[in-house]
Amino acid sequence: MDENKRNFLKKGTLLGLVGLVNSIAGKEKFIHLKVATNYLSGTPSFKLPPLPYAFDALEPFIDKQTMEIHYTKHHQAYIDKLNANPSTNLDYRADDISNCKSVDVSTSPLVRNNLGGYFNHGLFWTLLKPNPKTESNLAEGKLSDAIRKDFGTFDNFKKEFSESAAKVFGSGWCWLIVKDGKLKITTTPNQDNPYMKVAAEQGNIVLALDVWEHAYYLKYQNKRTDYIGGWWNIINWKKADELFNTK
Repeated sequence: MDENKRNFLKKGTLLGLVGLVNSIAGKEKFIHLKVATNYLSGTPSFKLPPLPYAFDALEPFIDKQTMEIHYTKHHQAYIDKLNANPSTNLDYRADDISNCKSVDVSTSPLVRNNLGGYFNHGLFWTLLKPNPKTESNLAEGKLSDAIRKDFGTFDNFKKEFSESAAKVFGSGWCWLIVKDGKLKITTTPNQDNPYMKVAAEQGNIVLALDVWEHAYYLKYQNKRTDYIGGWWNIINWKKADELFNTK
């Protein structure tokens, strides 16, 4: 197909979509039009965020192969499914935390699972950092003070968080959140998170741990507790403290 014909067909499709959205009043009209334009230009609404380190940077705690598959296959799959579903593009905007806050029990499973997977992983990568010398890795800043205040000691917090993460049945996440001015440990199944209305405990996320098997199975097999133990060495506490101080 030559370029002139291709452009003609694109313009015709866009005019048809514009005619459709003209019947929709106000803000939604522009959301639909924006999506139609993205579709024709080949620009997806959701994109894989840059990984802030190399695939092997988290070794020996997370191996290179697991990191590469987790990022390029699993995280990318959530994005591909979001972009392949038109209703998702019409209702949600990339990199907007309010996306998750609007998810309730009436939200379609496709949107809920894939939007959660997209958001959760994007946050998870930023909450990890290399630690090749296995140096002591402890909470810092105001978050460190809050942990001691709400859990007694850092060791108490570490023990409680580790136990909660290990007890997640099947696939899910363990979180440290701020709720009603206090730190609280909570868990969610699948790709839910504490910003969603469906979560048993809602609050602002400070720390996240992915306990799906794909996050650790190549290296740790069924030893989730070993994976959790290693994770404490590569937490990006600077990012966690930043999240804690974000109102």
